[in-house]
Amino acid sequence: MNRSWKLVLPVGFVLYSLPLFLRVNGTSEYVIDEEFHIPQGLAFCRKEFEVWDPKITTFPGLYMIALVLSPFNLCSVTGLRLLSLAGAGINILLLYKIRRRTLAGSGGNSYAAHEAITMSVLPPLYFFSHLYYTDTLSLTMVLLCYNYWLQDAHLPAAVFGAASVLMRQTNIVWVCMATGLTVLDTIVQQSARMRTGSKDKIRLFSTELWVQVVSSPRLLGNCILHIMAKCCFYTSIILPFVGFLCINGSIVVGDKSAHEATLHLPQLFYFALFAAGFGVSNTLRQMRPAVQMIRRNRIVSLLALILILLVVHLNTEVHPYLLADNRHYTFYVWSRLYGRFWWFRYAMAPVYLLCFGVLLCGLQHLPDSFKLMFPLSLLLVLCFQRLLELRYFLVPYILFRLNTRHTRKGFPDWLELGVHLLLNVATFYVYFTKEFYWQNYRTPQRIIW
Repeated sequence: MNRSWKLVLPVGFVLYSLPLFLRVNGTSEYVIDEEFHIPQGLAFCRKEFEVWDPKITTFPGLYMIALVLSPFNLCSVTGLRLLSLAGAGINILLLYKIRRRTLAGSGGNSYAAHEAITMSVLPPLYFFSHLYYTDTLSLTMVLLCYNYWLQDAHLPAAVFGAASVLMRQTNIVWVCMATGLTVLDTIVQQSARMRTGSKDKIRLFSTELWVQVVSSPRLLGNCILHIMAKCCFYTSIILPFVGFLCINGSIVVGDKSAHEATLHLPQLFYFALFAAGFGVSNTLRQMRPAVQMIRRNRIVSLLALILILLVVHLNTEVHPYLLADNRHYTFYVWSRLYGRFWWFRYAMAPVYLLCFGVLLCGLQHLPDSFKLMFPLSLLLVLCFQRLLELRYFLVPYILFRLNTRHTRKGFPDWLELGVHLLLNVATFYVYFTKEFYWQNYRTPQRIIW
């Protein structure tokens, strides 16, 4: 049955999406950022590598993939968008394989397939699967990297990690996360071997582990050797990237004016809201444990709430694009709630706290290494982005959702899938029916995620 799912999922997904793809493809020549991506992709597809739009801020990975279209004479807008749809088909297969592994046999292949379908139709992700944006193929490369990392195949994991960085520079954070997880897991594994015990009984945050590592030259030597053997592939990506940062002075290439690194901690709050809102099954299952955890730790929870309020007050950043671009749902959320009522952003603080509790409870079953490295990676990938952009949440959300606590399939899982499908119907309806015009644009503008 496992082999059947591996064929049914990608083929079924593409066939299901194809009519909608053709409708989207027929509505507009360019959709917002495609104004930059499509001409650049067509230039690379035609092997005109000297052509480069200085307004593009990412590495050329997305456009290099367009070269696969060249032998088939498919260098067109439709061809480029089909690359995203094909990438989405690969993604659902990878989601199935990874979720099947993280479920560790719980629920069977059908549960893993259900989870893969649910994640693949995540409304913002599914929408951009029909457009020539970096998001879908960037996720493909991150999932390939993560899939091979789970198998301890570090060379192919590093290769696809490098490809993910070529898609979007911030993916270097996930390469660093894989490196950090490898280092910490190796230390735990080597310590377990020395103790002839199970690594599950060794706590990463315990003083005993680190005293043992430092006090045993043999153990320390084994850790260093194994870490070097596993992580040399990742460091061959990270070190050149550090060099790039030093030379370029920024993670952004091209036009840096609109993408300057700015400390923006409330991005964590927006992500928690996003993850709790779309991760319906995890939220419903972890709501009671989260509330109980907050009640048990009232002083800590009160301090956390005060900290959230302080961060909201002192560090809320509003990018000019958020206020000016009415083609995104975030514009309407901000202009009608956060920007309109001064008190609203503070009133959301208890909601943020509860969302953090839900996310934390959903990951409690994971190793200490993941519970350390994922939040740290989340901080790095989100908190230096001034612009509130839901697309930035997609990769961290998928990595979170792939690792949520496994249980038997039930009503929460079907509800999550149903919510995703209904939101997709609503957002595509708005996209097809709501048109307005911008000055200096001859084609109608539409609302997207």
